[in-house]
Amino acid sequence: MVIAPQSSWIALNCVSPIDCHCLCFHRLTMSTQMASELSLPPSNSGEIPENSLFDDPDADIILRSCDHREFRVLKSDATRASPVLRAAIQSALSSHTTRISTPSLPSVQLSDSGDTLSSLLSFILPMPSVLPSTIEQTMLLLSAAQKYQMGFIMSTIRAVIASQEPPFIREETAFRVYSLAQAHGLRQEALHAARATLPFSFTLEDLEDELSTTPLAYLHGLWKYRHRVQTYLAADLTAFKTTGIPSEIAGQSCPYGILTWLGGYMESMAKSPALFDLTEFHMFLSRHTRASGCGCVNIPSRAIRAFWMALTNVVHECMTRVSTNVYEIYDIGNNQKASIGRIGHRDSRRSSN
Repeated sequence: MVIAPQSSWIALNCVSPIDCHCLCFHRLTMSTQMASELSLPPSNSGEIPENSLFDDPDADIILRSCDHREFRVLKSDATRASPVLRAAIQSALSSHTTRISTPSLPSVQLSDSGDTLSSLLSFILPMPSVLPSTIEQTMLLLSAAQKYQMGFIMSTIRAVIASQEPPFIREETAFRVYSLAQAHGLRQEALHAARATLPFSFTLEDLEDELSTTPLAYLHGLWKYRHRVQTYLAADLTAFKTTGIPSEIAGQSCPYGILTWLGGYMESMAKSPALFDLTEFHMFLSRHTRASGCGCVNIPSRAIRAFWMALTNVVHECMTRVSTNVYEIYDIGNNQKASIGRIGHRDSRRSSN
């Protein structure tokens, strides 16, 4: 089945396998391209498969979880999905053949829990895929797929996550997802979650609920990311105001100057990126016309469309520039976290996406 695209609270242009083409920070379509291109198995949420589903009568390898659950599968399925599992299975087979003949199957001891392996194997084997029901378990699933270098499987899991409603990454979950993404070295999720925090003002009052659950190092990394977005936007919007506003709207008549109130909107947007939203723009225009009594309320829709498309291009290019070095937030978080020591993280040598 094809997973339909849904919405998420993130900003523009993710530099990642999931390409986000969007018009605003607010409720944009996430991973439309991936969701439309990947033909995915039916997916259930939270229904961990029974172990009987992993008791293949033709199994030639046993994968054993850290909580002693056994998964009897075909080694060809596991080795095809993961070069890391391939090496582990080859080692287990070599060790097994040197022993005295025994009717038991060779086994590979893994560090993951049975629930994580159940969900991961559901994306590998010809069966309905199962996404965990909690944020923590979902991040463990992504971490396992990353650890075993399952590139295509990880893309598939992310596409299924992106199809969720409500969105997996949104204002209510952004800080929790960001913390877990940092802990597990999931840089793509860290970027998405960082963008989902842009609507917050980052005052003590605004972050009161997050201070007790989010490591200070991570909050500092998010603050630096927000500051970078604001800095880039302010510079780009200043240049846009000077030379880039389309003539369709710049030529409109306003006794107070069309560029005056447009400039005010863009200055506000640079301070609060979440204001890049067509509804917010129309509210700003409405406040201007009510206060001034001018005729800007009659600006033709084609002029507003031309302005909004041009503004979208500016913001899109700005966010692309921010994203080229956005993984710095991962390094900031982990380096400072090491000194603060609030929570541990996985081996930094692990490759990440």
